[in-house]
Amino acid sequence: MSLAAEMGLAIVAGAIGLAFANIDKMSKFKGAGFEAEMKMVHTMLESQTEPTIEQKAEAKAQQNLNHDENCILACLLKQGYTWRYANTIASETGIHKSEIIDYLHSLMAKGLTKNADGTNGEIWSITALGKSVQQQYQLNKL
Repeated sequence: MSLAAEMGLAIVAGAIGLAFANIDKMSKFKGAGFEAEMKMVHTMLESQTEPTIEQKAEAKAQQNLNHDENCILACLLKQGYTWRYANTIASETGIHKSEIIDYLHSLMAKGLTKNADGTNGEIWSITALGKSVQQQYQLNKL
C-alpha cells in the first residue's frame, strides 16, 4: 500500500508493453498523449522504401497512364509530403478538383494510390507501385 505510485507506473508500463507487442494487429492506438494510426505509419515507411523488383516489373507493364494521371502521381511524390488533399493536388496541377478525385479513385483501383481520413477530409498517398510507375514514366520521358 505504501508504493501506490510505483505500482501505478508498473501497470502503465505493462499496458504500453502489451500494446506495442500487438501493434501489428491494431489499426489505431491512442493513450497518454500519444496517437498513431498504423496505416499512416506504414505509408510513411513505404514512401521511404525502394520499390521491389516485382513492383518495378509491374510498373513497366502499366505504361498506359495519361498525362494528367502522371502529373497527379508526380504531385503525390513531392518531397516532404506523404499524404495530400485533393484540393492541394488540384491547385498544383491545374486540374479541376472533381477530375482529380476521379483520377485518384482510378489510380487507386490500379493499386497506384491509397486514401485515408485526414483532419479536413479524404487524404491521398502514392503506393510503392505508384512510385515505381512514376519513376518509369520519368525515365521514358528522357
